[in-house]
Amino acid sequence: MDQKTILGRFHDILTEAKFLIQNKSVSVYRFQEEKDPNDHGFPWKSKVPESLEIQKKQQKENQRKNKDLVNFSCTLCQGKLSGVRQFLHKGRKPVLVLHYTGATNPKEKPFTKTKPNQIFKDKLTETSWGEIIQKVFGFSFEEFFYQEYPACTFSHMDSKELDWATRVENCKFHVKETVEEYGIKMIVILGSSAKLLFGADKAKEFLGKQTQWDLSGLSIPIVTTRSPEALVFLGEKAKKSDSETNLFQYGKEKQELEESFISHLSLLKPYL
Repeated sequence: MDQKTILGRFHDILTEAKFLIQNKSVSVYRFQEEKDPNDHGFPWKSKVPESLEIQKKQQKENQRKNKDLVNFSCTLCQGKLSGVRQFLHKGRKPVLVLHYTGATNPKEKPFTKTKPNQIFKDKLTETSWGEIIQKVFGFSFEEFFYQEYPACTFSHMDSKELDWATRVENCKFHVKETVEEYGIKMIVILGSSAKLLFGADKAKEFLGKQTQWDLSGLSIPIVTTRSPEALVFLGEKAKKSDSETNLFQYGKEKQELEESFISHLSLLKPYL
């Protein structure tokens, strides 16, 4: 039997089957022990969310799970450019360090994290901070939690002081979420984050002082200290100095700054 004949017979069978099905003339045969096909239930669950509210809940859950890996979506503030990449870095000690790698004034250059697990802007800052943490506590700086505050980047050329104040106030939501989820006992606020939250004068006044911070009804102890970028800045100035007097002065300032870090961070010890 050639291929043409086989295809012709197959076509006839399909044509007759279509006729029988349309006229409901097909008999269903089954073994005696088999269940009648009409008695079978075929449960199914739709993959489409039941409502917009469920979609939003699912989106929020995905954001919560992935916010330490990618820049996540947040609609609390207007005028945002993007979420900060690697917004949250998880540690093991119940201390949360709030910092900000974004630009906050026209003199600063915009910055975007490009390396996996990057916390600070550069390796020198990370090394300086790591040495201080090791000296005070005897363990790696990665034992702490780190979170961008605020969590998004904005136009540093057009933003006013009031704009930043609104943003850090809104962003308390993400801080509180981290505190509750990971059992954070104390918060350290570094450099620019402290200035955005308190203003430059109050941030300076609060340096090294333990206070209570209200996170929408949740009170938690905090301490404000300078950014480790200040240590890098003094080190770079010392390298470029062509005067022994200036070199000595920069060295003295750096030592005083290191001592202030040690004093401020020692306040964390009862919470570890």
